Amino acid sequence: MFCPEQNAYLQLVCPIEPRVINKAVRKAMRRKVNEPRDDKYNLLTTSISSSRLDSSQPSLTMPFVDVTEARLGLGRNGLKIVVRELNSPDKLTKIRAVHTIGNLVAGMDCALYLIDLHVIYRLIDLMQDMEPIIREKVAFILTKFATMYQGRKRIMSRPIVVDHLIQMFMQDRKEVRYAAALCLKTLTRDRCACEIINKNDKIIVSLLKMIKHDYMEIVLYHLNSLKNLSEWDPVGPLKANAFLVMKKLLVYHQYRVVHAALDCMTQMCKHSVGKQLADKYDLNCTLLHYLMSPEIEVIVSAVGLMQYTTVTTQSKWRAKQFGYDLIKRLVALTASHTVPILQLRSLQVMINLSSCSDIRFELKNNWEQAIASQVKIRPFENWDGTSINTTFTTKTGYNYETMCIEDEDTIKADFGDRVQAFDTQSYAKRIADAKKRLLEAINNTNYKE
Repeated sequence: MFCPEQNAYLQLVCPIEPRVINKAVRKAMRRKVNEPRDDKYNLLTTSISSSRLDSSQPSLTMPFVDVTEARLGLGRNGLKIVVRELNSPDKLTKIRAVHTIGNLVAGMDCALYLIDLHVIYRLIDLMQDMEPIIREKVAFILTKFATMYQGRKRIMSRPIVVDHLIQMFMQDRKEVRYAAALCLKTLTRDRCACEIINKNDKIIVSLLKMIKHDYMEIVLYHLNSLKNLSEWDPVGPLKANAFLVMKKLLVYHQYRVVHAALDCMTQMCKHSVGKQLADKYDLNCTLLHYLMSPEIEVIVSAVGLMQYTTVTTQSKWRAKQFGYDLIKRLVALTASHTVPILQLRSLQVMINLSSCSDIRFELKNNWEQAIASQVKIRPFENWDGTSINTTFTTKTGYNYETMCIEDEDTIKADFGDRVQAFDTQSYAKRIADAKKRLLEAINNTNYKE
């Protein structure tokens, strides 16, 4: 469909009225799709200067380079020539070759063939080029290669790439910092890559420095990278005082930053030192405020963090001071069975707290009947969204509208970008088991009683 906020400027010369195309597509889809600025502006009669498209031009430009066209035709011989031109002394030739490779890596067959031509090693050397447009484009190309197993293996065979990424997202301009942060986040998704990246002594400290002083989108990428690195080894972030940095980010005005900071603290609180820091700063009392957040992502992350901060004896003793408000909110979240991961995490937090005698008496006397009657497990037919099936190459899911296995991006296009993919049968069984264990824990007594 024609959308001025997302499509290229080449559609301005379309011989057909764009709104006619949109109406035909809506009629075929049999559902209403609202596109921004769809009916308000007629782009065929409006000049580019008066109604400029958001994504029409890159922020870093170079004269005499058309980023929408490849300089050479497709083919194995053409790819070999393009790879050789990456080392050309002519700056313009080098820039054209980088743009051409950036267009070709979108195809899987060309990307795999470029990996066999060892183009990744040449791109890593270009990360220190003098031209910012080359550094930005190289970072995006490496991000595409990092989504494939063969590409990650070749990239991480040169650990110097971590030093180049640190230099790019710490000292470069904002466009290059964004591309470098995205590349690092993509690399940290792989656990083997996290092991190699963690060996660099500067990576954690550099991420913590840039988290405080950068744009929000770049900060989000850094937080996701830190979360993945902390999941592999939380000792490094804890030594660098990442816990206190995440605690300061909890008062940030953007909920996405708060959501990412809570996820980072969750990984650090899996370590015994992280649990001690949570008790020292009374983190459970702070998280009680975030359980009332209007954003569901923040609530899910807060409850997930409380699974690890309610394990120690000191945290349970402190939770008695505000036990009524905490239990009331957890029971309400448990009854909201439309979000299965929130339901499961709330049950686990109450299981942790039930080992404390005072909280267990509160649960048994006032909330046992509510838990038994209100916590319901939905049948499989009523679950919305997808059940995720991770393969070696892509993520697919079961779409309940089309009754077939589809790509996760296709399903998100139907249900929205914020849909949580889950396995229905696994979650239903886990919720039933957690509810059973909670009721048993409420009615059990320890030997001292």
